[in-house]
Amino acid sequence: VTPSEYFRDLMARRLGIPSKRIHVIYNGINLRGYEAPPGAFAGVAPAAPALGFFARLCPEKGLDILVEAYLLLRNRPAGRGLKLKAGGSCGPADRPFVEALRARLRSAGALNDAEFHPNLDRERKIEFLKSLSLFSVPMPGSEAFGLYAIEAMAAGVPVVQPMTGAFPELLRETGGGVLCAPGAQSLADAIGLLLLDPQRLRKLGQAGQAAVFERFSVQAMAQATLSYYRTLV
Repeated sequence: VTPSEYFRDLMARRLGIPSKRIHVIYNGINLRGYEAPPGAFAGVAPAAPALGFFARLCPEKGLDILVEAYLLLRNRPAGRGLKLKAGGSCGPADRPFVEALRARLRSAGALNDAEFHPNLDRERKIEFLKSLSLFSVPMPGSEAFGLYAIEAMAAGVPVVQPMTGAFPELLRETGGGVLCAPGAQSLADAIGLLLLDPQRLRKLGQAGQAAVFERFSVQAMAQATLSYYRTLV
């Protein structure tokens, strides 16, 4: 059992077994605390847009790529007034990287519009996600699933992800965001287009949130797992 078609095919090649012998069950999250009234949209008002990141604060998750995309956006009409919010786990080994990003933002005159929120507990993480207009974790490698994307969508926040790993699959299944080519320039272009189209931004947020509540809960994951194991028995 794997959490995505992408990872199924990858492991079939690595293990030398037919992909048809590997079953896909999508990961689910605990939705307690993400609840919102029907039709509600958790993103902030277009007048105060916020671009967010929530994963480990490290190069492997692409936070430096997001910072560069943010700096590109600040020089465009779409990025006027845009804030950057980065949260996630940050251990001693990650702190020099975060400080280097702070220095990069400071040199560009953007540090006052950027926030770093390391090591939040679950309640504060959900509050953080609900404060965002857009979300991206533009990791340069390939992800087997990407729980953070589902968490952002659960909060009603559209995602912009590189077309690598399981991200195309997740967005196909949820409709909660858009894909872009890897790299800061493509990311800035995709985010900029969405910021200029608040109606589309709202529709993506609503679609993603509805899909997660319907098919990406821990209950749905548990039921799918139990049902599949029963076929084996």
